[in-house]
Amino acid sequence: MSEVAPYSEAITETSKTVGKAIDLVRDFGQPVANAYGLVIGDRIESWRERNLDAMTRRTQDILRERELLEAAPVAEAIAIPLLKAAEGEPRAEMLELWATLLANAMDPARRNEVRKEFIAVVRDFHPTDAVVLKKMADLYRLDFVQPAALRDTDISETSVSVSLRNLYMKGCVEESNAHYKIAPFGIELVRACSS
Repeated sequence: MSEVAPYSEAITETSKTVGKAIDLVRDFGQPVANAYGLVIGDRIESWRERNLDAMTRRTQDILRERELLEAAPVAEAIAIPLLKAAEGEPRAEMLELWATLLANAMDPARRNEVRKEFIAVVRDFHPTDAVVLKKMADLYRLDFVQPAALRDTDISETSVSVSLRNLYMKGCVEESNAHYKIAPFGIELVRACSS
C-alpha cells in the first residue's frame, strides 16, 4: 500500500488549488470581496476542506480494506472534476459514492469502470437517486417496474418519482408507460460506484 499515500497528497494539493477561487476574489479588492461575502466564503471554504478530508479518509479506508498494494494513476480528467464535485458535498451518502468512485479509479483492477461522464451525473444526484438506482440494479435489472416497487420505508412515493425523473434525464433509466428499467449507462454507473 506504499503507493496510496502519494495520492492522498495529490488530493490535498488539488483541494488547495480548488480553494484558490476565494483568494482570487480577494485580489480584486475589498468591494468585490464584500460583494461575495468572504465571511460566508471562509466558512464555505472550511466546509469544503472538511468534505474533501472526509472523502479522502474514506477513500484510503476502502483501499486499505482491499489490501491494494499499488494504486493506479488517476487521469486528471477524472480526478479534478471528481474532487471539485466532492468538496461541495456534505451529505454522508454522497461522500461515500465519491470516495468509492475515487477508490475504484485508483484500483488497477477497476480503474476502467470509472468514466468521466459518471462524475457529471453523480454531481447532480440526490441521495435518493443513488438508493433508487442501486435498488433497480440489484432487484429489477431486467424488468420494467412501477415507481411504487422502488419505494423504501424512508422514501416517499413522490420522492421516488422525482428521482426516477432525474435518473431518466441523466440516461440512467429507461421509461415505458410510466414503468422504469435501469439502462446500460445506469448499470455501469452503479458498478463504478460500488465497492
